[in-house]
Amino acid sequence: MTTSVATVAPSPDCQETTRTAEVARLNDAARSGTLANSRTVLTRALADLLAGDSDDPAIRQVRLFQGQCALRRLINETPIDPGNDPHGERDFGVVTYLDRKIFWKVDVYENDGTYSWGAEAPWDAKTSFRMVTIMLATDY
Repeated sequence: MTTSVATVAPSPDCQETTRTAEVARLNDAARSGTLANSRTVLTRALADLLAGDSDDPAIRQVRLFQGQCALRRLINETPIDPGNDPHGERDFGVVTYLDRKIFWKVDVYENDGTYSWGAEAPWDAKTSFRMVTIMLATDY
């Protein structure tokens, strides 16, 4: 008597759910600054706001750094509104900082060094690169 085991391929819906969960996990890591193949950028207007208006460039640099740290902490601790996350990828959010509405957005590119094209497999950490852009709502 022989026993055979049937292999069942995952359903397309199950595979899509798994991929979406992996995209969300990678986006969370990029947003928190712990994903090696990602970068965070600020718009000029937001950087200027964080740096303040001191004439001393050293003071501006310190304030910019402190503001970036505080803003990243706020972004990571603020729950993402489900209305801003219709696909469950956790790639966009809104916070208020210094009485200003701040948007953050994760874009996923092919990890080819040019960042010219969207990633074919955004769930694959080896072939994708994430760019987190933090901006004033008025910059959008």
